[in-house]
Amino acid sequence: MPRDLRGKAWHRVLPLLPLAVIGLALVLPASVLRDSLTLYVLSAAGLLPVLLVAWVWGTASRNHGVMDICYPAIPVAVAAVILAVDPRPMDGATGLLLVLLAVWSGRLIVQTWGHNIGAERQPYVHWRSRFGRRWAWWSLFQIHLLQGVVVWLWCAPLVFALTAPAPIPWPLAGAGMLVWLAGFLLQWTADRQLARFKADPGNRGRLLDTGVWSWVRHPNYLGETIMWAAWFVFALAHPWGALTVLAPLFTGWFMGYASAAPFKEMHMARTRGEAWAAYCARTPRFLPWPRPIPSKRDQEFT
Repeated sequence: MPRDLRGKAWHRVLPLLPLAVIGLALVLPASVLRDSLTLYVLSAAGLLPVLLVAWVWGTASRNHGVMDICYPAIPVAVAAVILAVDPRPMDGATGLLLVLLAVWSGRLIVQTWGHNIGAERQPYVHWRSRFGRRWAWWSLFQIHLLQGVVVWLWCAPLVFALTAPAPIPWPLAGAGMLVWLAGFLLQWTADRQLARFKADPGNRGRLLDTGVWSWVRHPNYLGETIMWAAWFVFALAHPWGALTVLAPLFTGWFMGYASAAPFKEMHMARTRGEAWAAYCARTPRFLPWPRPIPSKRDQEFT
């Protein structure tokens, strides 16, 4: 670990969490919970090749933003390993879950491909400059393995849903689909509105603060979080599925307050100045409540 690395505690704690899962799988007595945890551990065999491909690709192209393109493939790889190691008759609700997963993954791969394939973006450019020669090997840990661990932890509800001892009840599957659809529509709408805004030359240097972007400052990340929460609804078909509530909570915290949104916030604060400050004063960051009360100065500025 480089001495000048920021957030060292984060880099130490995250690798310990998979070890905790492995330890539980080893010490628990034979049970449905132990079986699911064992399969959860084995599912890492799906994500490791994805991470290795992303690292080799990013190193060769000098663009580690390709990890954002590969990220949506990780849950699909995890599900594929579970289905291969623990084959069982495919019921309609499980099929629905897999279809929703495939739609989410395919759309996000196409979306991130357009944004990231051309040139390396922030914060990867900053990290490449900061770590110099060390970046060739440290990028494997800083970006790919660390993000792989994060996404693998988010996949816990998905694994429990796929390893439930009984078929997923249709009312539960319907509720999960509705949660997923709400998140999908929010993210899709946010992406469409942002794309149209950027396509208009007259908006150069301006902020998008209308539509769903007037609800929260990061509606795309909120939509992503809601879709991950949908897997938890499906996981409630498992006797121990309620334990996986920690995964969507972690996803929301990571997206809104730990990594995704904060990086974007810092970039926008540097590049948009007072306009961004005024936008922050009247628009919540990640959740649409409570809404901030703009000051008179912010109201005059807007």
